[in-house]
Amino acid sequence: MKSILRLAAATVCAFTLLALQAVTAQQVQIEGSVNLTPFEARGITLSTLYKVDGEFAGKQGIAVPAPFTLAAPRRDGQQILAQAKPAGGGPIKIYFATDDPQKRIFSSLQIIPFTMKTDDPQKRLEIGDYFAIDLLKKLGENRTTRVNLRRQVTVGGLPAAEVVGNFVNAEGDQLLVRLVAVAKPGSPHGIIGIAVGHPRQGRIKKVEDIYDTSASLAFDTVTFN
Repeated sequence: MKSILRLAAATVCAFTLLALQAVTAQQVQIEGSVNLTPFEARGITLSTLYKVDGEFAGKQGIAVPAPFTLAAPRRDGQQILAQAKPAGGGPIKIYFATDDPQKRIFSSLQIIPFTMKTDDPQKRLEIGDYFAIDLLKKLGENRTTRVNLRRQVTVGGLPAAEVVGNFVNAEGDQLLVRLVAVAKPGSPHGIIGIAVGHPRQGRIKKVEDIYDTSASLAFDTVTFN
């Protein structure tokens, strides 16, 4: 198992996530299409669809080894800002911010690719869990980083490894994060969604609130193309 992790780690080790900052208009590089929503049970009638596929890869000049699609919920008082090739790696980062010039962040979702060299279902989950924990450690200093939950979940009908934790960023904010690693069936490639909630905006009071953030809801809609 250790040899598998070492082989796979080479793909992810370059992705050191930077401290999260406010979004500027210049950072917004891509737009999605408005569609009917999978969030109707929550009273959200529209969503923005992002297809990170071969066409996306060609336009942005990046590799997308595991093409996917996700829907971002469109909520009142919130704007969606998406950035291709964000700092910290991966093909896309989506910000859910206040609908005003300040663009204060409610939550954000960054997608990081990973690669593994095993077909064993259990080992694939273990590798995903390993990468999720490794990325959590890179978000903040070890002494301020904590794991609150670590388990197997299902995303888009596929088994996935989930880690929920919290960390302190460079600005001193205590942030809540949900990392979910899911592998594309029949492929050595997968993606990790990093959904970060910002308590400063008042929508996060407890650990369970991370699941209600737009970033977390968006990743739960991921399907591989």
